[in-house]
Amino acid sequence: MDCLSSSSEFTEFQTIQSELRQLLQRGGMTLHKWCSSYSPTTAQEFPLDRHSEEIQVKTLGMIWNSVSDTFTYKANVNINHSHTKRDVLSQIVRIYDPVGLLGPVISKAKIFMQQLWLLKLDWYEILPPDISQQWEKFIKTLRDLEKIKIPRCFLQTNAIRVILHGFAAASSKGYGAVIYFQTVPIDEESNCRLLCSKSRVTPTKIMTIQRLELSASLLLSKLTHKAISALKNADRVCAIVVRFYNRSRVD
Repeated sequence: MDCLSSSSEFTEFQTIQSELRQLLQRGGMTLHKWCSSYSPTTAQEFPLDRHSEEIQVKTLGMIWNSVSDTFTYKANVNINHSHTKRDVLSQIVRIYDPVGLLGPVISKAKIFMQQLWLLKLDWYEILPPDISQQWEKFIKTLRDLEKIKIPRCFLQTNAIRVILHGFAAASSKGYGAVIYFQTVPIDEESNCRLLCSKSRVTPTKIMTIQRLELSASLLLSKLTHKAISALKNADRVCAIVVRFYNRSRVD
C-alpha cells in the first residue's frame, strides 16, 4: 500500500507518521519503507525499519523526485513498424495523468483513438499508411514528457487568500476545463500554477458548439467542487475565491 502526504512543519510530519503506523498496525501491517524531502540528517529521526534513499520514487503512478520536490513523467514509448488499434490503445493507457497536468497530450490521444473507431478498424488490423504516420509522429513527441518537471508544493505557508481561476472551452473535436491555482501571501508576490484539468472527446452524435460549451461549463463546475473540497482540508487557507471564465457566450 502506498500513501502520499505533506506537511509544512517537521513536527506535523512526525504526527502523521505516528498515526499512520498505528492505523496500519490495527490491520496487521507494518510501515517499512518511506521517502521524504527532508534532509537526511533530519529524516534519520524517524523510527522506521527502512529508509528509501532513492531520489526518484514511483508511487500511485506518479514519479516524485525527493531532491527537487517535483513530479516527473516517464514515457514508455513503443515504436513499431506497424501499428494496430490495439497498439494505440495500449500506448494511450500508459500515459498516467490522474489530475490532468498533461491535458493537451491526453486530449490529442483521445481524439486520435476516436478517429480509429470511426474508421471501424478491427483490433489487430494494421492502420492505413497516412493514419500510421500521424500516430508515429505523435508518439515520438511523447519522449519530451520526461523533460517536464512540476513542483509538488504550490500552497505557500503565509498565504492569506487562494484564488481558483477556472476556464472552460469547447470545439468540434472536444471540450474541457482547467483550473489554475493562485496564492496571495502576506509579504510576497502571488504566484499562479496549473492545478488540474479534465477533458472529453466530442460524442460521435452531432452536437452544436453551444451545447458543447454548456457541457464544458458543467465539467468545470464539477472539477471546481472537487478542488474546493480538497482545499478545505488545508489548515493554511484563510479564504477561497473562485472565478470562472469562458471565451464564448451562449446566446
